[in-house]
Amino acid sequence: MTPQTRDEELDTVTSVPEQQRSSGGAAAGGLPSGGVVVGVDLRGIQAYVFSGRRILDAVGRAALVAELTDTSDTEHGIADLVPTGCVVLRDAGGALTAVLPDRDAAVEFTARCTRRLRERAGDLTPVVAHVPYGPGGDGPAGVDEALAELPARLREARRGMSVLHTPAHGYGITAVCSVGGGPAEVVDPSRVQDGRAGVHERVSADVARARGIGRRWHRAHSATWLAGAATASGPLPLELPMELDRLGRDHGDLSRIAVVHMDVNGLGAILGDYRERAGDPAVPGSGALAQRRLSTRIAGLTEGLARVLVRAVAAAVHVGPEGRPVIPGTGAAAPVSLYHDPPGPVQLPLRPVVVAGDDLTVLCDARLALSLVRHALDWLDADPEDIGDPRDPRVALHRALAAVHGGGRSAVGRTTSVPTVGVGVAVQPVGSPLSLGHDLCEAMCRIAKQHRTGLLEAGAADDHVVAWTTRFDGVERVRRRLEAARGGDPPRTCLPLTGAGLTDFLGRYLSATAPGSLLAGGATRNRAWLVSTLAPLLEAGADPEPELARRARVTGAPVDLPRGWTPGGLLDAVGVMDLYLDPGLASALDPRLPQPQGDTRAGAPPAGGARV
Repeated sequence: MTPQTRDEELDTVTSVPEQQRSSGGAAAGGLPSGGVVVGVDLRGIQAYVFSGRRILDAVGRAALVAELTDTSDTEHGIADLVPTGCVVLRDAGGALTAVLPDRDAAVEFTARCTRRLRERAGDLTPVVAHVPYGPGGDGPAGVDEALAELPARLREARRGMSVLHTPAHGYGITAVCSVGGGPAEVVDPSRVQDGRAGVHERVSADVARARGIGRRWHRAHSATWLAGAATASGPLPLELPMELDRLGRDHGDLSRIAVVHMDVNGLGAILGDYRERAGDPAVPGSGALAQRRLSTRIAGLTEGLARVLVRAVAAAVHVGPEGRPVIPGTGAAAPVSLYHDPPGPVQLPLRPVVVAGDDLTVLCDARLALSLVRHALDWLDADPEDIGDPRDPRVALHRALAAVHGGGRSAVGRTTSVPTVGVGVAVQPVGSPLSLGHDLCEAMCRIAKQHRTGLLEAGAADDHVVAWTTRFDGVERVRRRLEAARGGDPPRTCLPLTGAGLTDFLGRYLSATAPGSLLAGGATRNRAWLVSTLAPLLEAGADPEPELARRARVTGAPVDLPRGWTPGGLLDAVGVMDLYLDPGLASALDPRLPQPQGDTRAGAPPAGGARV
């Protein structure tokens, strides 16, 4: 791909040229009348990415997933594996779909791809399906019919996985990898083993390789997402952290981080419907190519959201009177102190990780989690017509969907075709396994999405959905506890919340200015009584009126609680009031401002010098 083509991609917010890439120069409308559709799907991506304890491990493994299906990258991707006559229809999100001229070419291509996967990421498992098509055969007659059959073939292959897909290194374990638990093959001199000074961390070759890639992507993300970012105190050198304990730590307090998972709602239906509507029946494969362009725009939206969250937090940074960088705000959680080792850059208390193109996981100081979620939803709901700039990923995606579907969803009085998201949030202590926090937030995201499905079936308008947990426990126990609270009489939680519901919840219960708010005046009011007396009564399902009357007699004034409070809403607010800080992200960086987006390849480093 030439530098000129790369520049054109940056201008049009798409990394897919109109003429489909293939080694043999096949055009979008030039798919063969007969051949084999090959699908390669990577199994267990999320578990693979978040199996360690370091941000660097997650970034590196997410980068590996992206590069292992990137057929445009000759240096780090798999462009060298694409044979002549192969037409690639999809190469992102941990999935690869291609059309090859015959069965032998398909088998050879699959073998080379899976071998490359095993060499670079042995803990990932490929799921492969071949769908031959063409006139006179027993299979589908055309490429579109073969593509329609491919998902079922992949599901069938997934059900038939065998133990042969388990890595078998062929040698005994004399040292254990500190990340994956398998055989350790190298040492990482940048880390010490179990806190022992002078003893380097023992890791597998896969982990070491992923960390090297992660450092390259990390440098590129810090450079591109923070380029030109300004703080509230003026220019300040900033960077993203690579260690979890640098997301925010205050002396004397139990430091907690949040794992926030955001996933596009109904993505499969959106892509499938777009493929049917945008494709030309007279041009075989045109629907798949149109779907690929839409996937690229969705990946651009995800990366654009990661970028805007980083820049919003950067804009909220202040330098205190003693020269210490902090993020102030209203709430009982006090200012967030930022890690700074002079004369080095200040490290921000968040790190977005884009996984498989359309999934965004944000690791952050727990005190910022709900404010970040609210800012993300406000950014997604901004009116594309007011933004106007076609380089903004929201505008690009809105126009692509509106051109096919027309109309859109209503978002606070505005109409937009940008899809809604499901959000799950889990809070965990610093140093705890990242995999458990991610499993918890994924479970919360699934519960939120199921709630959205029920609302849509009941006739409600489409909206974002959010659920969270502050309990660090097994996934199934947390899920059962939430379901029991939802089924109580009265309900002991208001979760999951819609996007509008989250705004109302934060404004009603945790605002510094709302009447009766738990954080009125910026500090917790009546905290001891709320935690020790009222909350246990509400948890038990008892009538709170006698206790409210007793409290009023003792204090000589009516109990001041949020207007229109419910037992579930109040319990949810008590659970997060010590963790909530509102730094005013919308004031620091208006979500309605245009955010021109460059390279949209799932958070990939930009072309040129940064990709080293």
